[in-house]
Amino acid sequence: MTAVKNVVIIGGGAGGAMLANRLPSDEFNVTLIDKEGYNYYLPWLLYVAFKGSRREMKRSLESILKPNVRLIKSTVTAINLSDKWIELINGKRINYDYVVIAAGADVDDSKINGLHDLMVRYGNYYTNEENALKVWRTLNSIKEGTLLIAVSDPKHRCPPSPMEGAFLAEEFIRSRGLSDKVKVVFATPYPRPYPAEPMNEVVEPIMRERGIEIVNFFTLDYVEPNKQVMRSLEGDELKYDAAIVVPPHVGARLKYYPEDVIDSDGFVLADKLTNRIKGFDDAFVIGDASAVPVAKTGVTAHLEASVVARILMGEDAKNSGRTNCPFDLGYGLGTFVIGDYYTPVVKYPPNKINHMMKMAFAAIYWDMIKYPELWDPIFDSFFDATNPSILKRIYG
Repeated sequence: MTAVKNVVIIGGGAGGAMLANRLPSDEFNVTLIDKEGYNYYLPWLLYVAFKGSRREMKRSLESILKPNVRLIKSTVTAINLSDKWIELINGKRINYDYVVIAAGADVDDSKINGLHDLMVRYGNYYTNEENALKVWRTLNSIKEGTLLIAVSDPKHRCPPSPMEGAFLAEEFIRSRGLSDKVKVVFATPYPRPYPAEPMNEVVEPIMRERGIEIVNFFTLDYVEPNKQVMRSLEGDELKYDAAIVVPPHVGARLKYYPEDVIDSDGFVLADKLTNRIKGFDDAFVIGDASAVPVAKTGVTAHLEASVVARILMGEDAKNSGRTNCPFDLGYGLGTFVIGDYYTPVVKYPPNKINHMMKMAFAAIYWDMIKYPELWDPIFDSFFDATNPSILKRIYG
């Protein structure tokens, strides 16, 4: 009889909870450690910020985890990958056979001088509901001048979300009849609004058509909140009357042994095909916590969780690097950013059905986590039908 394996998962976000519910109880003792005990649907912060939504954004992990999953509500302070133990904030150590780090990413506004003060004043839609509501109040208070939406660092959750913010802000300002008084400016360190050129060919013309001013090659250096000015490493400056900044993201603040398994920003180094942590066969990282060169999105965490579950069950599973990010263009239009390691992002045209699909996914999110046996076949069929290599032949 095969011994039951002890698997510890750190973090109860999309990837961690999905993985926990996929591991059969007759093969694994699964422990999930989460500091708050809640699963948050973070993409909805966009709609809190730009639509004023007050829809419920969290569920208790007890309500969405399978009965066999042991939940520990505590903060992990250290992980020793060599000796196979995890230390909690109370000093208790937990041993494991396998560990999966799904601790997500944190925001670090201290990396840019002046950014903290600016975010306190105007809010952001990358941290929590309170800060997203500050963005909503900012939108409602501006009557004239420049609304600046800026990307401070390439490492952030959800690649489409900065442009989504610009699109939804423009839509809201137009709905208030202020298009001739409030200018929306989008600033990015990239040479184009969306980093991947095929998708940029779809969305940049729409941005220009709606009168959103684009500032490329603007790498944010520091902010002077009292003067309402941002300055770039390139030596340029942007003035604003209100500003929403996509803040720098870093890996979860954990102590790792050995220390060389993380990059300079605290993201965990791993094999991109298997998510095995550098140098270890019994340790994995999934989702936003990873330094693997894929988009930091819930869909990425979903697919990586599936691959790691299959590896733990003895299968020869590998990631394709699949990206399938929904992209809200405002006015009820949407598209998807679809690509993988082998096929560049597809020029996928926007339509209203794509936007409806994004809203439908939000409605089924927690049900999908709790019942993977029901939803996995549906999503597998969807991912097969929208395989980037197939779509590339259609849309180029």
